[in-house]
Amino acid sequence: MLAVTRRLFRAAPRAQRWLATTSDIPTKTQPTIARRAGSDSNTDREADQQFSLQWPGATPKTVLIIKKANDKQVDSALVSISRWLHREYPQINLVLEPPVHRQFRHTLPFTRTIPLGVHSEYARTVDFVVTLGGDGTFLHVSSLFPTQVPPIIPFSMGTLGFLLPFNVSDFQNQLRRVIEGSATLLPRMRLMYAKYSADGALNERGLLNITNEACIHRGTYPHLTTISCYLNDHLLTTSVGDGIIVGTPTGSTAYSLSAGGPIVHPLVSSMIVAPVCPRSLSFRPLMLPSSSIVKLQVHRQSRGRATAYIDGRDCGELLQGECIEIKKSPYPLMCVNRDDLAAGWALDINQLLKFNRTFSYPHEAPFGDHDPDSD
Repeated sequence: MLAVTRRLFRAAPRAQRWLATTSDIPTKTQPTIARRAGSDSNTDREADQQFSLQWPGATPKTVLIIKKANDKQVDSALVSISRWLHREYPQINLVLEPPVHRQFRHTLPFTRTIPLGVHSEYARTVDFVVTLGGDGTFLHVSSLFPTQVPPIIPFSMGTLGFLLPFNVSDFQNQLRRVIEGSATLLPRMRLMYAKYSADGALNERGLLNITNEACIHRGTYPHLTTISCYLNDHLLTTSVGDGIIVGTPTGSTAYSLSAGGPIVHPLVSSMIVAPVCPRSLSFRPLMLPSSSIVKLQVHRQSRGRATAYIDGRDCGELLQGECIEIKKSPYPLMCVNRDDLAAGWALDINQLLKFNRTFSYPHEAPFGDHDPDSD
């Protein structure tokens, strides 16, 4: 028995040799993110609200690659992109999440990982992020960085991909643009979420950043919940229904859209308040200035309790008198985007959301003389 124990202790270090971490990687390169110059044309007025990405005096040192789980096509893309980056830019460190690093440690032996529970290493080392998957993969990146998020270049390999402007087949050109400092960035507004007890104490989780939406919903409780909605400390309304959503322009094509909310262009700095199945048909979705502070409180006389969710993640139960507060976050998501944002956004809502599609006879063209699907 003693001999077996000794062999186990001797084998443990060898089993951990494959775990190459970021501990010896230098601190990330701080990019220069500058507003693009505009003029009087419509295109340039839009460009004035976008940004350019540059790496002053250096190239990025570390790239984090986030992938969708359990997808063979995504796995193949990860291997191709990692090998290409390692061959073309050997000075750049490639970082994978721990489960992915374990899966590909033999196929991609030059990659590194950040151990579980050491989230501060993401903020210290990562220069930019590559995502391979759908919108959910893109949203996952936000949860890895508690404050400022590095620039993200998303490749569409998911179900819908409304937030993902690039096809993975073009990864070489798009990654060169990012690394060589010629990419265009779109700032996607985020919200900041806080949960308070009935006596006003801040929840132990503190302030959290939101990309899509925050929501109070009755969840599995059988009774409708009564929620008081405050705008800048003034009572806006008290709603009886399934819940209320507070969303961003990015989140306007997510849960809020299913609840009847508007589609909002990502450059429109605003907040959306949308009821979920309200008892009153006169409670319509609202668009508010991004400077607003919205508080949603479970009414003290509410028959049912509620649950708070942010970006689809359960953030715990809310009892009567407890509330959440939502305001604009100082940390937007800086996303690598097409240079012509207007054309890309119009194409997305037509091709992906089938915007304003009507019933038609087979011999009729639903878009008149021009069908976006034919482009």
